Amino acid sequence: MAMEKSGPDPRGETVPDSGEATVLAEPVWQLMLVCVGCGGVGGWLLTLLANLWLSLPWVPMKGPARLLTSVPEPWLTVGAVAVGLVLGLLLGFVAVYESLTARISDSRVVLTIRDSDQEFAHDEIALACRDGKQLVLVAPDGGELARERCGLPWRRLAEAFAAHGYDWGAPQGS
Repeated sequence: MAMEKSGPDPRGETVPDSGEATVLAEPVWQLMLVCVGCGGVGGWLLTLLANLWLSLPWVPMKGPARLLTSVPEPWLTVGAVAVGLVLGLLLGFVAVYESLTARISDSRVVLTIRDSDQEFAHDEIALACRDGKQLVLVAPDGGELARERCGLPWRRLAEAFAAHGYDWGAPQGS
């Protein structure tokens, strides 16, 4: 979880009276590391599962497992891990593309997801809150301005909204 501010102070702390924006985003390197690591391990496990598949007499469709295990070692393991790494890298790019970035300032909130921005002025937002795993921005009339799946740490998100003068809490009637 990266918490950055625009401007000269990169420490990641929210300074409410400075007028600087607080940017909250899931770190790209973390998402990519998890996806690529899981892909590599998954490729390696595939070779083990193919051998196990062939050793069980009652398992159907042994053809793909025979084809996979017909590749000599170490090329089988190297190839399976390489394919897993590439698939993990692709999954990582999708995860980064789908992740939410919130830029919170005293004057506006900008939510960025899937390369599109939703911008809301401070006076348009009566409440920012969590609903399950979703970030919800509520208008003064009680209607929803935005509802986005959010993997950001809720405590930091609440602190950032509160530090910039937004109400954070449970929606009315909850």
